[in-house]
Amino acid sequence: MNALVPQKDLEEIFDQIIREITPQAAGVRLRPDTAEPEGEIYTVYIVFEKGFHTTLSLCAERPLLIRMAQYMMQTEDITRQDMEDVAKEYINVLCGHVASRLFQLTRIPARFSVPAFQPGRYAPEGHRDHIVLSYSGNESEHAQLIHHVPLEDVPDSRA
Repeated sequence: MNALVPQKDLEEIFDQIIREITPQAAGVRLRPDTAEPEGEIYTVYIVFEKGFHTTLSLCAERPLLIRMAQYMMQTEDITRQDMEDVAKEYINVLCGHVASRLFQLTRIPARFSVPAFQPGRYAPEGHRDHIVLSYSGNESEHAQLIHHVPLEDVPDSRA
């Protein structure tokens, strides 16, 4: 993906999509921030299996995911399973918009996996964080949208 779309352009695409989709789909306004999620965090992610061999994940604090689920399900009573199901649906919608935008730019169709959800911070094996966008919600919850790329696709800037 980085070879076809420059990192700066990808950052702008990811940022624009997450800030447009999140209020519509999940009722939360996200604004850029520098804080990382802390405390009880969860990660929902999708692997782009065709077209672009990368992973896109959202690492977020539990209160943010609960608020998103409450909005989407229109109820205050949210179980952990509800939170997981809504987070998976949210990332699915988000990645659908990303795939569509990338297709407009590259004419490469993308296919992605079924979303996965897990406690803690997720880092796919053999990948490195390529783009990390940090956000805070309108009730000071934190999240990061992380684009992971295979190690061989990004030169090591530490070398």
